[in-house]
Amino acid sequence: MRFAIVAFGLRDLVERISSDYPQADVFNDLDFEFEDYDFLVLASELGGEEGERLISTIENLKCDFLIFCVTSTNFEGLQRSRVQANEIMKRVQRFEGAILSGFLSFEEIVEAIRVVIDEKLLEVP
Repeated sequence: MRFAIVAFGLRDLVERISSDYPQADVFNDLDFEFEDYDFLVLASELGGEEGERLISTIENLKCDFLIFCVTSTNFEGLQRSRVQANEIMKRVQRFEGAILSGFLSFEEIVEAIRVVIDEKLLEVP
């Protein structure tokens, strides 16, 4: 199964995950032929500029799994994260997703993503 991991922020997380899945192609934007892949995992920070960049490019995306990480520690950043998540859900109505908080350890986040990827890889086409 061919899949890609796309990073909008969270590059350290994507780097770690991609080292576990060398068959995955890794991109830092949506400037590629995503139709060539069986599934996509997209990781984005919300509450900042990366979330805004994702919103501006996500219209035509058929993504299987979105991972949002809320890294803001102040109320304004949390509010912005909520607005961005709602906007993304309006534009991409059918997807699986997870919103991971900054309260999880890096290893817990990595493990959660591994579980999702492993489940997807085990699906019968």
